[in-house]
Amino acid sequence: MRTGFAVLVAVHGLIHLLGAAKAFEWAAVSQLRQPIGPLAGVLWLVTALLLVGAAAAIFLGGRWWWWVAAPGVILSQMLIVRHWGDARFGTLPNLVIAVPLLLLAVDARAGSFRSRFAHDSGVLLARPAGRTLLVTEGDLAPLPALMQTYLRRVGAVGRPHVRNLRVELDAQMRSSATSPWMTSTATQYEFFSPPARLFHMSASRSGVPFDVLHEYIDGRATFQVRVAGLIPMVDKSGAGLTNDETVTLMNDVLVLAPAAVLDLPFAFDPIDGRSLRATFRSSGFDVAATLTFDAAGDLVGFVSSDRSHDREGGAALWSTPISAYAAVDGVRVATRGDANWIDSQGEWTYGRFVVRSIAYNVAQ
Repeated sequence: MRTGFAVLVAVHGLIHLLGAAKAFEWAAVSQLRQPIGPLAGVLWLVTALLLVGAAAAIFLGGRWWWWVAAPGVILSQMLIVRHWGDARFGTLPNLVIAVPLLLLAVDARAGSFRSRFAHDSGVLLARPAGRTLLVTEGDLAPLPALMQTYLRRVGAVGRPHVRNLRVELDAQMRSSATSPWMTSTATQYEFFSPPARLFHMSASRSGVPFDVLHEYIDGRATFQVRVAGLIPMVDKSGAGLTNDETVTLMNDVLVLAPAAVLDLPFAFDPIDGRSLRATFRSSGFDVAATLTFDAAGDLVGFVSSDRSHDREGGAALWSTPISAYAAVDGVRVATRGDANWIDSQGEWTYGRFVVRSIAYNVAQ
């Protein structure tokens, strides 16, 4: 969809070169019957450059594309109105381009999820960090052998203790085993002293945009979804949701920042040679999960019965199988995994996640 939109903007921009060609007599342009003077020719040329530049930014994934697209669309429509008889059909692509521009304007307002996410993450990042020591072999000694091996494999020893992380994700989401997938991107912050989690996702299905915000701050969780950043669709809070988000935070620590278990209230009990029972406590909520490791010592499975308190459809097991590890920004980390429900109808995947980038102990 992004490529198609970029092509539309580029073609629309290139068509404006006809106005410049007529004004400066670069070529005979029979499609434009009204005269175009030199000043108007410059405006046609500038419009073309703005729209083609916006198309290049869209194709490359640049968030700044709207800074050049907005003046390009405004100039384009002014020229179209001035030469309505010849150029009126250019209004349609301008309207198509204006839709995402309006959505971005909505997203930039103070009350948008993106603005709230930026504000709240900034507040948490501004908290005093304190001194960060390096993880040693001695720090690993109290842990079961499986956790020690896992922390060594991800390269925790010799690196700083983890205070926070920022991760960028590509994801696919759906609401049931038979629902169509929604493509999405997400940014997430985790903080570990005290624990906090901020998750902002932008998704779309059949061209309809959805904005998602999860927040777990000061022992209280909220979950909100808006259509097109304006229309409320989901607004949840309360003890059940906070309990569930405590499980999510526990999972994020073990999968994305396993060294943080050294500084958080985790406990581990061996089950057999490949699995552990992990427990975690935060803000009065006690949650547990079964962890499974492969022969090499990597974490490959996390299953908990403590995350469905606020789930529509009743109790179920929550599972997050991990299918790939890789070095990302110099750190070995799980880079591909699913989020599954195991209920009376079997196990099905509602989320697929790929880590695009991850950074630890960030300041912004």
